[in-house]
Amino acid sequence: MKKMTIWGKSAGWAIVLMALLFTACKKDNHFIGGSPTNDHTDLTTYDYLKKNPLFDTLILLIDKAGLKETINSNVTFVAPTDYAIKALLAIRTTKLQKETNDENVKYTLDSLKAPELRDSLLAYVFDGPIVRADLSLDITQYKNKVGEPFYFRLVKSTDFSDILSAGVRYMSVAKIINGLDPDPLPEKYPDDDKDKISVLQTTGIITKTGVLHVLENRHVFYWK
Repeated sequence: MKKMTIWGKSAGWAIVLMALLFTACKKDNHFIGGSPTNDHTDLTTYDYLKKNPLFDTLILLIDKAGLKETINSNVTFVAPTDYAIKALLAIRTTKLQKETNDENVKYTLDSLKAPELRDSLLAYVFDGPIVRADLSLDITQYKNKVGEPFYFRLVKSTDFSDILSAGVRYMSVAKIINGLDPDPLPEKYPDDDKDKISVLQTTGIITKTGVLHVLENRHVFYWK
């Protein structure tokens, strides 16, 4: 199993090209940009996140919710980045300003109450390992720590099709809303019933305690 990392378009294309050519000979081992790296770390999931500044706010929330031990158990943690948390605060700030008619009021981390915060974080935690090698283009359903239905799958993309005729496959996760979306999706299918799908920008980090995947930066905390 390889760790998969998505790079921005501004990344060094020469490195991307070499990485893609390298994977062309490996069945189902495609990734979007980046390169294959050692997928194991001697750090716990919590300590791995704590070493990366991309998760400074996430670590604060984990500590506030008292979930360090849970994150460091035999689970798969689909980690939102600090960008996801910032996006939620921005949405709630806009809502709060409209409700109070006060453009100076802010929704902050302190505004997140412990019970809601705990459940929101546990929504990203799944018992046992969920790894790319066990997934396919078909949907595989799981329930998170608070009993909500989700699915993981590989999604085929035509990105880099001029280099790899088979295209690439990336890993995605979706929160299921009112049952799985019909396929194909009807033209006027209600937005409120659509499954909330996010791409995983980094996958398959095997920590000392469990499995870690990282959501794309544009994800909004708790799939808001």
